[in-house]
Amino acid sequence: MRFRITLLFLFCQFVVFSQEEIYFFKDADNVLSLADVKKEKFSVLKDDIREGYDNATYWFKVPADNTDSVYIFKFLYDRYHEADLYQDTLKLDRITNQRYLSYQFSRKYDLYVKVKPKLHSYIPIEVKKLGASFYKDKKNLLFNGFYYGFSFLIILYNLIFFFLFKDKVFIYYSFFQATLCFGIFTMDGMLNFYNIFGNLNEFLMVANYLLMAFFSSKFAVSYLFLDTYFPRLKRLTFIFGVSIVVTAILYLIFKNYYYLLGLNLFVFSLITLYWICGILLFNKNFYTKIVVIADAIILISAIDFFVLKFLGISIINIDAVSIKIGAFIEMIILSIAVLYRMDVLIKENSFMKDEIIKYSENLTNKSNSAEENKRRFIDDLSLREKEIFDLIVLSKTNKEIANELNISINTVKFHVKNIYEKLNIKSRKEAVLLEKV
Repeated sequence: MRFRITLLFLFCQFVVFSQEEIYFFKDADNVLSLADVKKEKFSVLKDDIREGYDNATYWFKVPADNTDSVYIFKFLYDRYHEADLYQDTLKLDRITNQRYLSYQFSRKYDLYVKVKPKLHSYIPIEVKKLGASFYKDKKNLLFNGFYYGFSFLIILYNLIFFFLFKDKVFIYYSFFQATLCFGIFTMDGMLNFYNIFGNLNEFLMVANYLLMAFFSSKFAVSYLFLDTYFPRLKRLTFIFGVSIVVTAILYLIFKNYYYLLGLNLFVFSLITLYWICGILLFNKNFYTKIVVIADAIILISAIDFFVLKFLGISIINIDAVSIKIGAFIEMIILSIAVLYRMDVLIKENSFMKDEIIKYSENLTNKSNSAEENKRRFIDDLSLREKEIFDLIVLSKTNKEIANELNISINTVKFHVKNIYEKLNIKSRKEAVLLEKV
């Protein structure tokens, strides 16, 4: 039974991952023509090309085969918008309205593909029969529809929660999730699908980087109360923010590999910084633990895809589908965390409100008790002392009191001293305040 299951698994793996044998040649000097490259010795392509930035031209070869089947040659990366494909003496045209740069060809003659990466030499390609390629695209579009639909609902629900509870964390999370979703949308080649190329494509990508950095910052600060725990963090994040804006502008002007690499590094370094802050606050509460774990999933995937592959390396060889799965899991966990956090804060605020009311009531009771004691002390004064006390609160001087009561000033001073001692006061102002009570 186990042997049959193993065979079935291997068969499924073969069906899913198999593709035609492809060869490649690297023209480091960018000098070879089609006629020249046909004389060169091609090597078998065993994995995606990942060599960072080297300014070289890459040639691929798909050998002729005795078959009538139609094939699709596809670059599985949204940054490729043009390539040269030759078969016999013909130059092939791209297929329009595709997520990734794609070409249709037969196997009657050898196929030669020439591409010169503009940003970095990450070149994932695929060669499949037309039917298999079409079936894979349908599955991807179905999965994409589910992912983007679910993302839209998460964003919508958080906006509704913001209007209901007036907690800014919800709206910051909504916009952060929207930028993350749009980033995956561009990575998925959906801008290419709608024929958005050139400067507009670049502008949308860079603008999304800026918005992602901004809303991830606002969300992290609000969610984790970072202004309270790390008040000096603002200076460091300000430096990151300025660096992100500068590298973004420079890239849009010069379209240089290093500026885009810098933009990626600064954006994901900023997000990583907030994640580290979450780790430092890990034991503060349960909802902080949740966000640290949830962000780790998408953060590691994004760094591998958007940063490391720019440098020609990859730790976990992440692809677009894996990133979407990670983002999907992150959305579910983080949405629960945001709601849980709100519930915790509501309970904490309710508890604090009750404590404040109790404290206020205690102060009021103590104040009333003190007032009653002072009133009782006034009632304990002698008849002469009450007469003098009443004149004191009328702001009469000792001399005026002596004249009005026909007694000496020394007698008045004697009674005033006794009044002060009995009422535990030290001045005429306190006597006036005590009478108002």
